[in-house]
Amino acid sequence: MNLLNFLFIFLCKLFFIKAQDENNIYHEELIKGINWFGFETEYQNLMCTWTHDIDWHMSKMKDIGFNYIRLPFSLEFVNNENWENMDIFFEKAHEHDMKVVLDFHRLHNTFQSPKPYDKIYGFDDFLFAWETIIERYEAYPNLFGIDIFNEYQSSNYVEWNNLSRQIVSFLETRFPDRFIFFVGGVNWGGDIHYIDLDDLPYSERIWYTIHKYWFSDTPPYEPKWDYSFGDHHPIVNVGEWGFKSDEENEVQWAEYFVDYLKEKNIRDTFFWTWSFNSGDTGGILTETCTDIDEKKVKLLHRLWE
Repeated sequence: MNLLNFLFIFLCKLFFIKAQDENNIYHEELIKGINWFGFETEYQNLMCTWTHDIDWHMSKMKDIGFNYIRLPFSLEFVNNENWENMDIFFEKAHEHDMKVVLDFHRLHNTFQSPKPYDKIYGFDDFLFAWETIIERYEAYPNLFGIDIFNEYQSSNYVEWNNLSRQIVSFLETRFPDRFIFFVGGVNWGGDIHYIDLDDLPYSERIWYTIHKYWFSDTPPYEPKWDYSFGDHHPIVNVGEWGFKSDEENEVQWAEYFVDYLKEKNIRDTFFWTWSFNSGDTGGILTETCTDIDEKKVKLLHRLWE
């Protein structure tokens, strides 16, 4: 074999493998994700679609580099059966080759849900809502994953392990071999240390996902992050993180966090959020719903490099 042929074969293998590391062995592309909320609110539609249509937004997302959308919804949204806008979203996401992760964000449209049940909705209502929305959209090949419940707010990891096991088992039985399951942590999703479903036979499709924000962190950061991230394999990703780019302390936290993620080879993330109207973080879009926060994009590109 001459040198030219050897180099050709070597480069082909590199292209096929895509330099997968220990945190990326079960998918071929980096998750450069963005959260786009609205279906879990009283508006029951995506934010900033009052300024531009979905085509405009998805084209802009692709220009920046995003390839995944985490899509929050509520149990109340499912019960209302007002599907028109979400139907359009899935059609457009497929056209734009954007993969989707459905996120069961909360039970009610107007306030957060500490657990996947409360005095109004039982756990069976929660499971039925999952089954209903998946049955509607499972045929879309770009529906990649299921984020089983946004932020379990208690510190009771025994209960959350048990509930998580029931949720993924219920969905796997009804939709076998179909989805990646994103399983979050306790304490508002910020701690996955003791979350463990690795004994399940499809554990390679269970990816542990964590949420981190500046307002729930105090220095020294690294030892606390080491604990809350735990020692999970094969996949850990960040389901939510974000910051305000005009607040120096928040920018500094975000830079530390990106350095930490790069050091640990954790590159799969979903940034919070696309639209401006998240009080804690703002968004990639400014209040015009048109202009881009370039400081945030620059930091994301540093993470993705």
